Amino acid sequence: MQKICKMPAFILVMLLLICLAATQWLTPDREFSEMENRMLTQRPEITFDGFWSGDYTMKLELFAADQIPMRNEFVSVYATTQAALGRRMVGDALLGADGYLFDTSAEYSQEDLRMNLDALKELSAETGKNVWILPVPSAATVYPEKLPAYAPLNQEEAMLRTVEQEAEVIPLLDAMRANKDQKLLYAMDHHWTAAGARIGYEAVCDKLGLTPAPQGEILTCDGFYGSFYARYPLPWLEAEALTYELPQGVRLLINGEEKDTLVDETVLAGRDKYAALLHGNHDSIELINDSVAEGSLLVIKDSYANALLPMLARNYHQITAVDPRYFTGNIKELLTEFEGEDVLCVCGISSLGASRIIALMEGF
Repeated sequence: MQKICKMPAFILVMLLLICLAATQWLTPDREFSEMENRMLTQRPEITFDGFWSGDYTMKLELFAADQIPMRNEFVSVYATTQAALGRRMVGDALLGADGYLFDTSAEYSQEDLRMNLDALKELSAETGKNVWILPVPSAATVYPEKLPAYAPLNQEEAMLRTVEQEAEVIPLLDAMRANKDQKLLYAMDHHWTAAGARIGYEAVCDKLGLTPAPQGEILTCDGFYGSFYARYPLPWLEAEALTYELPQGVRLLINGEEKDTLVDETVLAGRDKYAALLHGNHDSIELINDSVAEGSLLVIKDSYANALLPMLARNYHQITAVDPRYFTGNIKELLTEFEGEDVLCVCGISSLGASRIIALMEGF
């Protein structure tokens, strides 16, 4: 009798699985997930060697996971279930207070940090340039009170203190904590807001002897769900507003091609709105301000700098910025041709302490 009662449930589950499998195979493969901001695994080609080695089976599993119908909805239901059970962690995303999500995936290494710092010291010694570091802390370090109790220990503050002791640093943490009543970093993304970038800009001006320009026009774009939300998509979390300071008269050149605007408005219409700033990340870009007669700055950057550079461009005629994740030239050769005296490294502390982003650049 008990076996008979279980049969309808078993049949229902099997029918559901068959329908999902059929829908998956009949539906065209999606190439890109806007929610997760990544390319999706495509249907693998079956070969004898791939099947015999198990490579085909592995790729088929990745394909099935990526291309499952209603994938985003299933992920949201799973996240909601975990939150209802009181589980703050889903994968490497941690749910904090006031809708803040935190990343726990970074594995900080003092060795990686020191290699990056040593590379910048070597760059300064061999080129005679002043090399400054602007390390940007994350929300977990600026707003530790929003972390849940017994959250994994955050090593960022120790990393920041190491940078302050061993490099020509422009410190940010104390200034950001002193202004934490403002929204300086997004709740569902690792980047900083226009207000946070403004604090970074004023800190750079103070260290380099520049006069901060008055705050310009602030672009506000609603409906921003950041990179952390894709990992823990709780339906009750409200979208944020992307904010960005837009100076007048600053021109953007990407690999020599001038853009009409500093922001890619087509990207603003999508989910990953931060990628619209300076038209995303590129190997090298230039910002030109014809209203300033002279002054050059070279910037080694990650994506945090995209919110900061237009502000700095109001103090220089030309800013050249290279992203070590994509730049394939020789950084020392570039600096020998650079006429300015200052080099600014703008990176999240997670980049400096969890990867060899600077040390692996060509020329070191």
